[in-house]
Amino acid sequence: MSLFGPSRFSAGSAQHERGSAVIETALMIPVLLGVTMVFLTTIQLGITAVQLTDTAHDLARALARGESQSQINEQANAQAPNAQLTMSNTEASVTVTLSQDIDIPIPILSRFSFTFERSATAPLEQI
Repeated sequence: MSLFGPSRFSAGSAQHERGSAVIETALMIPVLLGVTMVFLTTIQLGITAVQLTDTAHDLARALARGESQSQINEQANAQAPNAQLTMSNTEASVTVTLSQDIDIPIPILSRFSFTFERSATAPLEQI
């Protein structure tokens, strides 16, 4: 017993704290899911950028070795089917550029899109 008599708030405050914990958890679950989705999307975009870079490099080397443009187009369609391929030549080198439009698969951010563009240049190989 306290100085002022029995406390009538002790039982109510325990229920209040339990209710607060439930509300905090209910609010944090969507936030954590959103952060996880953004994190996974960022990883996916990074992987796409690396794959485009590797594909552009492979295509530039193959073109520099003398493979035909039709073979390069087939290889580009196999390795990066959603990318647009641009090839250019100079006297000493070839440049391959791959560009791909990326849509963010998160519903809130779905209206935002951007383009990854990766280029690779390889010196012409003399036979």
